[in-house]
Amino acid sequence: MPGAQPNQVLKVLMDEHGLNARKLADAINSAEESLFGRPGNATDRQVRRFLSGETETPHLHYFAAMMRVFQLQADQLGFTITAARSRQLASLGDGPTLLEGHPADRQESAPVLRREFVLAATGNLLNFAFAPLPASGRIGMSDVARIRSSIDKLHAVDDAYGGDQLADVAESYVGQIEDAMGRCLYGPNVEKALYKVIGELNASAGWFAFDSDDQPRATRAFDAGLRAALLAGDRMLQARIWSYMSRQSWELGRAMETVTIARAALDATRNGRDHRFSALLHGRLALGYAASGEASRCANALARAETCLDRATETPPAWLAFVGPGEILGAAAMAHMNLEQPDRAADQEEQGMTLLDPRFRRNRFAKLVHLSECHLAAKRPEQAVATADQAVDLYAHVNCPRWAVRLERFRTNVARAGLPETEAFVERYDEMTAS
Repeated sequence: MPGAQPNQVLKVLMDEHGLNARKLADAINSAEESLFGRPGNATDRQVRRFLSGETETPHLHYFAAMMRVFQLQADQLGFTITAARSRQLASLGDGPTLLEGHPADRQESAPVLRREFVLAATGNLLNFAFAPLPASGRIGMSDVARIRSSIDKLHAVDDAYGGDQLADVAESYVGQIEDAMGRCLYGPNVEKALYKVIGELNASAGWFAFDSDDQPRATRAFDAGLRAALLAGDRMLQARIWSYMSRQSWELGRAMETVTIARAALDATRNGRDHRFSALLHGRLALGYAASGEASRCANALARAETCLDRATETPPAWLAFVGPGEILGAAAMAHMNLEQPDRAADQEEQGMTLLDPRFRRNRFAKLVHLSECHLAAKRPEQAVATADQAVDLYAHVNCPRWAVRLERFRTNVARAGLPETEAFVERYDEMTAS
C-alpha cells in the first residue's frame, strides 16, 4: 500500500521473542483458542501485512490474541487504535484482562513500573499512560521502542491542546527511565538508545516549558538534552535541541545568538538532514537576521526555507510534523514584523492560516494571536479584533501560556486605544477569562 508505514514496534517484539512470521501466526492462533474457545486462522502472510503497515488496525480477534502473546496493552504493539476498536476491546467478556494482559501470565513475568497522568487541557481531561518500564532484569530494544511511542503521544497532545503541564510529564518519565537504568541490565546498543530517548524527552520538555513561558526551566531541559545527545553520539538530536534554543534566543531578544545557534545546527547536520528540518533551521536564521535589521539576508533565508520544504518527501517524526507551508509563512510573518512591515506580515500570516493542518490546533491559536498583532500594527483595528475573537474561541481548548499572555497584552493595547471597534472584543475577552 503506497504510503504505508512499517510496524517497527512489532518487528522489535518479534525479534526479541525469537518469532518469525510463521511462528507468530501460530502463537496468535493458539492465543485465540485460549481466549475465545476456537482456533484462530492467522497466516504468515497476515503477519507480514501487519509488519509492512498494510494492515494498520487489525481485526478485534487478532488484536486480542497479540496482546496475550506479548503480554502488552493494545497501544504498545505499534498499531493504530481507533476509538471504535478501543471500545470493542473493552467490551469483550474479559475486557480488563485483555487490556492489561492475563493475570496468571503477568505473575510469571518481570514486574513493570507504570505511571498514569491526568492532564487538564482547559475543559478536557486527558489520561496519559506511559509505556511500562522493567523494575528488574534486562532492558531491551523493544522497551526503547515503547518509550519512543510515548514521546510521540506527548507531541500529539501538544499539537491539539498546547504544552502546558507536558514538561512535568516528560521530566517525570526521564526520572523513571534513569531509575530503571540504575536497576536493570542492558547492552551498549541499548544504552545508547536509552540516552537518545532521554535526550528526546528532555528536548520535548524544554520546548513545552518554553511554550509555557518558563524560560529558565526550558534552558535546563535543553542543557540536559544536549548532555544525553552527546552520550548517545547523536548529532541530529543535538541539532534538534539547537533549533529549539535558537527560537528561544529570538524570543528573548538575542538576535545574533539566534543566528549563531541555527548555523551550528546546519553545520553539524550538513549531510544528513530531513528537508523539513532544513526548512525549519533556515526559518530560524530568517528570524535572527530580521531582528538584526538585515532584510536581504532574511529574504535569502526565507527563500532557502521554501526551497527545502518543496523538496520534502519523507514522513517526518512527530516533533517535526508541524513544519509545513503554514509554519514557514508564519516565520516569514514574524520576521517582517521585526522589519516593521506589518502589512506584509499580516498577508503572510493569513495565507499561512489557510495552509495549516487542522490537527495543529495549538498552532492555529498562536497564529490567530499573531495575526491580530499584525493587523493592529498595520492600523486595521476592526480586522485585528475580528481575528482576536477567533483566538478567544480557541482559548478554552488550548493551554499555551506564552501565546495566552500575548493575547492578554493585545487586549490591554486595544483597550487603551479606546477605539469603538474594540469595545465588544474587550468585554468578551474579560468575560471569558473571568469564567
